[in-house]
Amino acid sequence: MYATLIVLFPWRVIQALPFNDYLAYLEEFGTQAISKREALQLTGLKEFYSFEILWDELVRWLTRLTGSPSVALRLISFFILFVWAFYLLRRVRFGISLLFLFNPMVIDIAMSIIRNGLAWSLVIIGLSVRSKVVRYTLFSIAPFIHSSTLALLLIYGVTQLAARVWKGRRLAEAGIATGVLVGLALTVGSQIVAAYFGDRRFSAEYALGGGSMLQALMWVVLLFLQFTSGNDYIKRNIFVMSLLAWYETMNPFIPWSYRIWGAFLPIIAVSLLDLPTRKRQLAFYCYCGYFALQWFYWSKLVYMYAARTSEQ
Repeated sequence: MYATLIVLFPWRVIQALPFNDYLAYLEEFGTQAISKREALQLTGLKEFYSFEILWDELVRWLTRLTGSPSVALRLISFFILFVWAFYLLRRVRFGISLLFLFNPMVIDIAMSIIRNGLAWSLVIIGLSVRSKVVRYTLFSIAPFIHSSTLALLLIYGVTQLAARVWKGRRLAEAGIATGVLVGLALTVGSQIVAAYFGDRRFSAEYALGGGSMLQALMWVVLLFLQFTSGNDYIKRNIFVMSLLAWYETMNPFIPWSYRIWGAFLPIIAVSLLDLPTRKRQLAFYCYCGYFALQWFYWSKLVYMYAARTSEQ
């Protein structure tokens, strides 16, 4: 029901800006009949990763099946939203779950930044299943849909190994350091990464700056509360801590870095609600205020407020 509501709701009525990535996808898959693999004659695994061929092939296949790129993209949006809701509603009370599932950035990723949302939702499924065969199959597929998944899986692998070696603050420090190093590699060292992978997107203008300090503040608070929690909590949530450190490192360099936490908010929500009681209450109240501010800036309320202020 949640996924259906989000997909069918007329968001243009209340959102301040359109779903720009979705509109770009419509143009791409509505006008170009030939796939990237055929157009560029891609054959190698490295090229398939760099050009994220599985995403291109999937959308074109769904477009042929349904007759419309719009329907194809919305089917993928439905899948993303279903995965997020299924994961969260099984672990968190209904009302509290909705505060995370209706986060504007979550909606934006599922409805517009669809490729990112799809790849990371496959990782969420992989983290949820018991079968290692299914888990690692999904992990191996995801990077060919969105290349950022490789950094996500690197962090996951390193933190799992670190949890076997260290515990407590030492483990927390190792996890945060991992996230920081990955963030620096993809910003300060982006040209080195591009030279190896041949990724066309790592241009000189890649690290533009302009990340939101207001968005980052909420996750700094959560990361601090996690870092100061007990050994058992840190061991259970070291992956999320490292992920947040990755986001905080990327944020000053890249304006779209919010996609890191936005595409993984169901897992981050479970980690937040796993905090010790007093810390959990503080983090949750901070999030509620943050949630309200996000809706103010994401919806037309900010423009209505600006117009009223200018009139006065």
